This record gives sequence, structure tokens and C-alpha cells, in this order.
Amino acid sequence: MKANNFQRLRELGLYQQVAVAATLMERMLPNYQLFAELMDFGDSKLVRHSLDLVWEWLAVKKAKINFARLTDELAEVIPEVNHYDCFGVYPAVDTATALETLLTGIEQRDSADIVNVAKISQASVARLIEHESAELDITSEAELKQHVRKHPLMQYEMECLAELIELVSDIRQFDWEEVKKLQQWVTEQGVSNLGMELTTEDSTDEQ
Repeated sequence: MKANNFQRLRELGLYQQVAVAATLMERMLPNYQLFAELMDFGDSKLVRHSLDLVWEWLAVKKAKINFARLTDELAEVIPEVNHYDCFGVYPAVDTATALETLLTGIEQRDSADIVNVAKISQASVARLIEHESAELDITSEAELKQHVRKHPLMQYEMECLAELIELVSDIRQFDWEEVKKLQQWVTEQGVSNLGMELTTEDSTDEQ
């Protein structure tokens, strides 16, 4: 299913790929927000604003957005892993890195970068499962990979990606109505990609 999902994502148009990636980012965003709040680090508003501008780019075809500048600003608020002795730094880094990758992909019209957002989200889920499995009696790398692949959280991540691909595959013209539908889909899931309960503030509804 994993390879099939990524291949199906590659076959979508650029705007459809961005819509999937932006929706995945909505599911990852709470990971950065929580870390920033607990560690008093970074800039959650900048991260939220950057993702809002991705949605604006989708909905407003003549929107003029300086993605290169946003990418530079994001680079300043990515935590250094070796500065923190907590697992939460890893999903925070994954979130900011995925958003950087998405902004670069849009700026350069690079489909590979946009598809990589889905890969980063999935890798973030895998890292959490491995972290929580440290005390289990898993004796080989192959057994660990099998455990990760079959874990309910990973299965759900893959199901969400497949569903998103279906949701956007027939959309040829994105507008604010389509954007709100995708944001509402995230709200209806109720949890982040790592299983954290979402609050109503995690999705923007300003437009």
C-alpha cells in the first residue's frame, strides 16, 4: 500500500499534490506547536502563517507569495535535536522540515519535493512507533519493520494518505470552498498524524 500511495500521489497534478501535502501538514502542525509551547522555542505563528499561505496559493491563482523568504524564515525556527533531551524535538523537526520541503517544492514546481512531505509524515509516525516499542521484545530489524508496518497508527497514516488522494483526484480547480473541505476533513479525523487530539485552533478558518 505504501508504494502504491506514493506512486498515485506522483501521478496527480501539481495543485492536487500540494493540496494533499498541505492537508498532511495540517495533521503534523500540532507536533511543532506542542513542542514550541512546552520548550518555549520557535515560532508557531510563523509556521501556521506559512501553511496558511500555501492554502492561499492554492485558492487564489494570482496570489504573489515569496516562498523563498518564508523558507529562510522557517530555517531559523527549526530546533536543534542535540539541544533537547526529549522525544518531542523529533516530530517538531519533522514538521518544520516537511513545511520547508513543501514551500521549496511550490517555488520550484518540484513534484518530488511535494511528494516528500508524505514521506516525512510517514517517517515521523514510524519514529514514534519505534520509540514506543523500545521496551518490547523485538530482536531484529526485520521484526521491528514488520511491527511498524502493522501498527494501527501507521495503518491509519497510510489510510489517510490514500483517502486524501481520492479526495483531490477529481478536483481540477481549487478555491476556498475546496480548501475548507480539506481542512474540515482534518478536523473530522480528530487527531494529528501521531495520534494527538486536535483542538479547533489547529486548522485555520479565517478566509
